[in-house]
Amino acid sequence: MAKKQVNSRQMAFGGIMAALALVLMLLSSVIPVMSYGLPAIAGFLTTLVVLECGDRIAAVCYGAVALLSMVLVPDKESALLYLILFGWYPIVKRYIEMLRRPLLEWVLKLACMAVPVGIASAAAVWLLGLGAVFGEGMGVPLIALFYLAAAAAFVLYDIVMTRLISAYLAVLRPRYLSRFFR
Repeated sequence: MAKKQVNSRQMAFGGIMAALALVLMLLSSVIPVMSYGLPAIAGFLTTLVVLECGDRIAAVCYGAVALLSMVLVPDKESALLYLILFGWYPIVKRYIEMLRRPLLEWVLKLACMAVPVGIASAAAVWLLGLGAVFGEGMGVPLIALFYLAAAAAFVLYDIVMTRLISAYLAVLRPRYLSRFFR
């Protein structure tokens, strides 16, 4: 069986989306109030690469943006959010939704959020000594409340992403990109 060929249009599209994602990541330092929103939007650009070019180019796009963000973006929190969650999640989301079992899908999606965020939080406290950021005396109930709020925000993000994908496939792709990917 022959490997699927990647054409130059797909490579160009992936490069353009990676460049746009990196610009958004750089803007997160200029617009501090968007330090969570811009990595999420940059992650959506990875979704477009998955849809138009496949997982391989999307993974390269994610890797390039994640690496360059960690090196170039002054707001390391935004860069870390892209690296541990928003950059790779659009690639995995596709496979999770192929299961066609809603309860299992949501469990897996929430695990995709909770595991990396939990590991990054633990690393920040134990490896970097940033316990004061999380409030050393925060206690289990407050930490649980933080993760519930993060899970709620992530669920909203996933729902919005699904609706944006539907709008893209129904409106934008047929009108503007159908000629590009012939």
